[in-house]
Amino acid sequence: MLAVKPAYVWCCVFLCWFLCWTVGACDIVGARSQGDINIGGIFPIHRQVENLEIRSKPDPLTCKVFDVHRFIWLQAMIHTIEMINNSTLLPGIKLGYEIYDTCTDVSKAVTAAMKLLSKVNISDNCLEVRCNYTDYQPIVKVVVGEIYSELSIPIARIFNVALMPQISPASSAAILSDKLRFPSLIRTVPSDIHQTKALARFVSNSRWNWIGVIATDDDYGKSAMADFISNAHDLDICIGFQELISIFSTGESNDEAIQALVSKIETIPTANVIVLFAKPAVVIKLFGEIIKGNITRVWVASDAWSISKAVSTMQNIEKVGNIFGFSFKNGNIPGFNEHLKNPRPGPGAFNKFIEKYKQLRFTCSDEYLNYTKMCNSGLKDCPLPDSLKLVSRLACNKTNESIADFDDDYLVQNIERAGTYATYLAVQSIAHALRNLLKCQGGVCQKSPNFAPWELLGALKTVNFTEGGRLFYFDKNGDSINGYDLLKWVMDDGTIQFKIIGEYNILDKQIHIYDETIRNTTEAIFSNCSQSCQPGQRKNSNSSHTCCYECVPCAEGYYSLGWDMNNCLKCSGEQWSDSGSSTCNDRTTEFFGWNNGFAIVLVVFASLGVILTIVIAIMFRQKLNTPVLKSIGGPFCYVILLSLLLSFVSTGFFIGEPTSYGCYIRQPLFGISFTICVSWILIKSFKIILAFKLDPVNRKTMMSLFKPMAILATCNLIQVMICALWLTLNGPHPVKSYDIPKIILLKCEEGSNVAFGVMLGYIAVLAMFCFLLAFMGRKLPDIYNEARFITFSMLIYLIVWISFVPAYVNTDDQYLPAVEVVAILASNYGILCCHFFPKCYMICFKKDSCTREVFIQNLREHYKSRDPVTCSEGSVFGGSLWAAPGAPSSVNTSKCEQKPTFTQPCVRNRHKSW
Repeated sequence: MLAVKPAYVWCCVFLCWFLCWTVGACDIVGARSQGDINIGGIFPIHRQVENLEIRSKPDPLTCKVFDVHRFIWLQAMIHTIEMINNSTLLPGIKLGYEIYDTCTDVSKAVTAAMKLLSKVNISDNCLEVRCNYTDYQPIVKVVVGEIYSELSIPIARIFNVALMPQISPASSAAILSDKLRFPSLIRTVPSDIHQTKALARFVSNSRWNWIGVIATDDDYGKSAMADFISNAHDLDICIGFQELISIFSTGESNDEAIQALVSKIETIPTANVIVLFAKPAVVIKLFGEIIKGNITRVWVASDAWSISKAVSTMQNIEKVGNIFGFSFKNGNIPGFNEHLKNPRPGPGAFNKFIEKYKQLRFTCSDEYLNYTKMCNSGLKDCPLPDSLKLVSRLACNKTNESIADFDDDYLVQNIERAGTYATYLAVQSIAHALRNLLKCQGGVCQKSPNFAPWELLGALKTVNFTEGGRLFYFDKNGDSINGYDLLKWVMDDGTIQFKIIGEYNILDKQIHIYDETIRNTTEAIFSNCSQSCQPGQRKNSNSSHTCCYECVPCAEGYYSLGWDMNNCLKCSGEQWSDSGSSTCNDRTTEFFGWNNGFAIVLVVFASLGVILTIVIAIMFRQKLNTPVLKSIGGPFCYVILLSLLLSFVSTGFFIGEPTSYGCYIRQPLFGISFTICVSWILIKSFKIILAFKLDPVNRKTMMSLFKPMAILATCNLIQVMICALWLTLNGPHPVKSYDIPKIILLKCEEGSNVAFGVMLGYIAVLAMFCFLLAFMGRKLPDIYNEARFITFSMLIYLIVWISFVPAYVNTDDQYLPAVEVVAILASNYGILCCHFFPKCYMICFKKDSCTREVFIQNLREHYKSRDPVTCSEGSVFGGSLWAAPGAPSSVNTSKCEQKPTFTQPCVRNRHKSW
């Protein structure tokens, strides 16, 4: 440790001496005015350093190309200081200034920063190297500058050593908001983080999604480009191309790079909008090639050149196309225009920049004289060289006047108000911070102006004042939140005017347009990879770029309200839309109603069935004791007719608006009532087989099992249990169906389709047994054709319900009830036609052949044709079955041999009578 310390000390001494020598070797200050508290200034008064590309030794740097617009910014700083000195804001305190020119070069900027950090009250302005700068007193307490971010970044790191407050009126690079790396830098403009968001929002609001981005290859350009592209992607904006322009290459290589860039712009015509982050000098070079190539695009300018007079005064600038841009919020500086008409150093001050400006402006040079003579000779094309643009027309006329007395409006006409206003705010914020730090009240400041710069930095961070009706303060990152003005370059009387058409509010992150015609203008400009999808369409991307897509109509039931929708929105359940719709319409509520034509036809047939059933019941009432009616069960036929009546009535529950009660009852009502009918037919079929097809031994065995009432009750009890379980566990209920486009269909949901199938399947099983039993008796004698009717009726039923299944599955939901009603009516009419209509015919038209005597006679004739045993057994069996056609018990075997006696009509029609 002891060995290291002397070496460290000698190193510090040598470095201190070296820095003192290099800084103090030449006086590079451009403007100075001594005050109680001095403010430093660093501005790029010149645009470049001469012969920098061939520099081989660290000799003094020579600046060239005087920048009038930055000179105006410098004058804004001086004028504001003079305003404050003439006000009561800092009573008893005079502000001074010391201003340096960076010549837009980092080396010059670093040299100026070290000069401003030099210690006060030392003749050679030496920059001391210390371990602790807490009580260090440099020449100035605060520095205004730099303008360009790539220059502010290196000098900010130097100022960090002593925490020298640095207020930039234009450096907007996002990196400068990092207080870990740049703790002493604050600025009177927002960060580029907000500007890039504003630019992306403007592009998005204008419905441009395929654009180009160009930036300079420096910290400002690369940072701005990266932030903008990130924000653009968040807003579904695609980058057609992105290019960096090198500001470090010079001569032919730089020209070739710009020409290559212009060629690329020309080859991508769909990227009609280009966002440009660059200094005015770079923009001028680029636009020069753009104008030569006769290329027209829409340019969106960053704050670096959006209000550049140098760019706006280019010859044929209107040929590059529409130019929009964002600039920092501007305002008026009181008395500044009068100051610019004839700028002069104040008492005790000097200003090399004013002298240089007036020499360039009012000196009558040989070059200008030659140019004047050439134009006066009558040449039509007399372009003004760049080197003479600053020269006044009065330069060669007022030869007897001093340069200091010249007065004109050239500087006023070239004011970039956003930059000068930001410089004005920087000095004003310093004054208000000093007022708070020095505790100035009642016309006196209580604290001494002998303080360290870092103390002023703390006061600056908390400054808060109103200027131009707007509250001004710095946020936690040391940035202003004033927002941006949205500009459009408008040609007026041959000159470009910067028209403010809107603003970007940092707090709500929205762009507010003042003139709605501008919105129509921007939306009319096409800069998209694909045509915009209209409402009613959606984007279908077919490439790696999300902005390149096809427009596909929204499907039925979906819609899209806005332009360029990524997905269509689904209509609510109560609404519907056609293909390609931008809105949804309310659905029409429908059901199988009573006013439906098909329903009316079905109601007519059902009503006719009810009427026929009642008429048959009345007719049977008169002939209940006849053999014909006894053959179908006698009084029991009323139960069958009642079940048919209920089956016809059940069809009414399938028509009309579905209700909970109607859905609940209709299927069980049909199922149970029709099961009674089929069970009755099953009993009849079984009875026929017992009467005519079985041998006497088997007949007696089966007779013991033949219990009609038990069979009827058992068959129906099973169906009742099926329906009860169905209704209890998952019964039918009304629902709204949205399956049909444009319609809300009210229908009965069957609940358990399995239970529904089991109910119908059970009836089908009974019908199949009926069919098989009747089919076995199909060859009975002509005098008894009941089996044929049963076979035919069950065949009708089976065909109807087998056809019902595919018809039910493939029918539109609205007509599902109609399908089942048709099946029910067909089944009911099959039973009426095959079982009751023949009996009605006999009762009405064959009265003579329907007596007991004729019936017994026909039966004897039939048995006589068979063997005596069969005759005897048949006669006995015929009188013993419930409701079976046969003779009473008094008929015996001996009577089989008697000659039957028939009335003539009955004999002729006996084969049709039964």
